[in-house]
Amino acid sequence: MVIDVWMQHPTLRFLSHEMFASLRRWTGAEIPQQAPGIEATLDAMDAARVDLGCCRPGLRPTSQVPPH
Repeated sequence: MVIDVWMQHPTLRFLSHEMFASLRRWTGAEIPQQAPGIEATLDAMDAARVDLGCCRPGLRPTSQVPPH
């Protein structure tokens, strides 16, 4: 069984973040007009043979993880 313990379903805000600007330039991709449906995440999980995922909302590269 394959478990992805840090997955995120993309939102428009996430996809439009400046950290992806060079990736968009390199691939020619554009920011979508609407957020991808959950099917996009499920299809990606199937393609990677991921059986179970823990969706982690709210954290981004500039976030700091609170101390335990």
